Amino acid sequence: MPRRTKEEVQAAKERFIEARADVVARYNDGESAAALAAEFGVHATWFAERLDEWEVPRRDPSAASVVRGPLAKLPFERDTQPYG
Repeated sequence: MPRRTKEEVQAAKERFIEARADVVARYNDGESAAALAAEFGVHATWFAERLDEWEVPRRDPSAASVVRGPLAKLPFERDTQPYG
């Protein structure tokens, strides 16, 4: 995958900021920061900095499993069952 231009990165950040209310609501409803950052094409660290800037309380990593259930698979997780 080729690197994005500065303009593309800036556009992704702007789309994220424009969707602030939706992002915060989805995060507070239990969607992971990693999934949201990936969807909007922003870095997870930048995402976390926006949560802090917007004074949104952050969950610790274990809280995500409480929200979605300990054995729930995320869309990007692959099946780990052995073949055959």
